[in-house]
Amino acid sequence: MTSVNPEEAATRESRGLERPAFDILGRLVFGAAAFQTLRAACETGLLEQLIDAPDGFDRDEIGERIGLRGRWLDTLLTAAAATELIRRGPDGRYLVAAEVAPAVRSVEWSLFTATVAFEHHFSYRGISMFTEALVRETNAGIENFPGHPGDSLYVRYASDPQLRQVFYTYMRAWSRIGGPVLWDELVEIAPTRMLDIGGGDGVHAIATASRLPGLEVTVLDLPENVDVAQKRIAEQGLADRIRVVGGDMFVGPFPEGHDLVLFAHQLVIWTEEENLGLLRRTNAALPLGGTVVIFSSMTDDTEDGPFVAAMASLYHTAIPVEGGRIYPWSAYEDWLTATGFGEVRRIRSDTWTPHGVIVARKVADI
Repeated sequence: MTSVNPEEAATRESRGLERPAFDILGRLVFGAAAFQTLRAACETGLLEQLIDAPDGFDRDEIGERIGLRGRWLDTLLTAAAATELIRRGPDGRYLVAAEVAPAVRSVEWSLFTATVAFEHHFSYRGISMFTEALVRETNAGIENFPGHPGDSLYVRYASDPQLRQVFYTYMRAWSRIGGPVLWDELVEIAPTRMLDIGGGDGVHAIATASRLPGLEVTVLDLPENVDVAQKRIAEQGLADRIRVVGGDMFVGPFPEGHDLVLFAHQLVIWTEEENLGLLRRTNAALPLGGTVVIFSSMTDDTEDGPFVAAMASLYHTAIPVEGGRIYPWSAYEDWLTATGFGEVRRIRSDTWTPHGVIVARKVADI
């Protein structure tokens, strides 16, 4: 194959055909810069300042309100306009873009900004190694987080107070965005004793116990992180009904005496083989007729979207542990059938995130 000088090869006709393609690709090439524009717009308060200004603000008014000036302010305003977060009117005044404004006004805006912070502090740091993860068939992005070889992300961030705070703030936010579909289903099922595997800071235990006064919950999580859940549970006055147990979900039997086992944002972390093992252990811990509930982001069975689920898979592939991705609905259903569960149901969330719930009952010992 002979080399071609791009200047000689390009013609007006070929450029006309190529331009739309490169416009699409160019947005991806500069995707990191676009994200940092969004982060800056969130963290400086640019969007929140503009949302309550029906006539907008001019450049100097915005600068005074968000504490930026000169070329620093100009760079942010130009980038925010180019990414269609804001618009500059003919009079030179800036407004939040009409398409974005409902989100900024939403009660979920603070949850969204927590997601932005997580993407910056966690995802971007690790998914820079996404290609290396694919080629080496390992979670190569974990190398960008201080720790010992073999340590998971969940062990590594435990020693960094800032990262730990960002992680739990995000997980609570991400769970609250999609959580209502889970909490409504748990209220409908009305368990009496729930085991929350990898329950984090107790967001789902607290939400469910608050809705079901007779419910008792056991939260199982890593010993390094137990104090986070205990503090939040105590603050909510639920320490008498929610206990937190430190342990490894892969070691020893699950605590018994529960009629429902919940996996919230958990099975996305592990490989298919590990998930089958966890569901077998769930079967062993539940009585016949007991319920298992899986709450997570899901990809479509066709595995070509949705967009947020597909992009979130990069984090699970490149960072937390050796294995995991955002799985399709059908994968969970196949695993449940193989581990003694039946009467499987899907419940989709109506949020902008791809959350969903799968419910199944134990129909056989295995």
